[in-house]
Amino acid sequence: MTTPGTTATDAEDTAAGVALTEALQAVARLHDEAMSTIAQLAETGDAPVDQVRVVRLAERPTVAQRIEAAAA
Repeated sequence: MTTPGTTATDAEDTAAGVALTEALQAVARLHDEAMSTIAQLAETGDAPVDQVRVVRLAERPTVAQRIEAAAA
């Protein structure tokens, strides 16, 4: 698109219009995907799809940090 007082070729106008159309389609697609995900979460009561195992602090493997690594 051109603004008053500027010039552009038809190819530039067309390219900008195509890019804008593609961008708007991408936003609409992302919106639809987000709304679908929200609807799915609402139906399942926010239950996780995969089994999740909660590990208590006492069950975690101990991770030791070497003194040399801490200094770096």
